[in-house]
Amino acid sequence: MQLREQPYERIFFVCCNEREAGEDACANRGAVELQKALKAYTKDHAISDRCRISRAMCFGLCSEGPNLCIMPENLWLKGVKAEDLPAIIEKYLKPLERSSP
Repeated sequence: MQLREQPYERIFFVCCNEREAGEDACANRGAVELQKALKAYTKDHAISDRCRISRAMCFGLCSEGPNLCIMPENLWLKGVKAEDLPAIIEKYLKPLERSSP
């Protein structure tokens, strides 16, 4: 079996694990909306072929969520909020727009 070498330059894993209402879970704290916003950005800026925005299940850090992992940097972000997205986009997505594949 042969896989394409590095099919994406960057991958965002957004924990979207759900639990009962009131329980600690990233989805209960707005993670799904964060994932959708990041995915929409990659589509709107024509970088979805270079950056994958994926929903992940539990990272085991529920009380600290929403949690996000950015690869290949192996950067783990906790407590991500909508107001954090502009800085995340500026640092990790905009460079993909400016550089050539």
